[in-house]
Amino acid sequence: MPFIRPGDKTTRRSAFIDISIVGVVFWSVWSLRFAGVQNVGLWTVLASIGAGAGLMALRNESWRDFGLRTGGDTRFVVSRAAEFAGLAFFTGIAVIGIATAIGYPPSKSAVLVQQPDTLSGFLLDLLFGVWIGAAIGEELLFRGFLLTKFTSLFGDGRLALSLAILAQAIWFGAGHISQGISGMIMAGTIGAVVGVFFVTRARRALLPLIIGHGFVDTVSQTIYFLK
Repeated sequence: MPFIRPGDKTTRRSAFIDISIVGVVFWSVWSLRFAGVQNVGLWTVLASIGAGAGLMALRNESWRDFGLRTGGDTRFVVSRAAEFAGLAFFTGIAVIGIATAIGYPPSKSAVLVQQPDTLSGFLLDLLFGVWIGAAIGEELLFRGFLLTKFTSLFGDGRLALSLAILAQAIWFGAGHISQGISGMIMAGTIGAVVGVFFVTRARRALLPLIIGHGFVDTVSQTIYFLK
């Protein structure tokens, strides 16, 4: 069950306000890409998390309420992280394969296109782009803050939870529109799969997702760097 429990009108109104504010911050910073701002994805995630953290402080909420915990012992975290990594990898491969087969391969992400050529730059890119921006940032924002807030907004029941998972997945996919329609669909599909994994297999614990996400992106970035 969600940590921030859905229910009364006050809770739903607060969730709507919080989602709206974070949405304004997210898309405002995201749109700076059209002005040529570099690393806009990282700044978008960090700004959105900052806005979310401010709202949480006003409502006496903590990141633990949104899933920033292990969910079990070390064995559970490691096993679920490995399971998540495999799930995300094969889901991505499947969607890319289907999109390519029908003639709409996704464009390479800016993270890969703008990857530094030097080893020091590459390592900094892994730290800030992969782990802070993607693994920690995206999981805190989408599967932690937004999924929980959408659950509070839509209310109790499996249908409400399904809508919450779908809503954060659509948002996640839309944020990857720079990779083309196929890239957006791929990211949205992964977002939906990860959302289901978060509320079922991961017991609403973000740490396994953060570790698994960081591992997958680190491997893909390293392979691209060594080419």
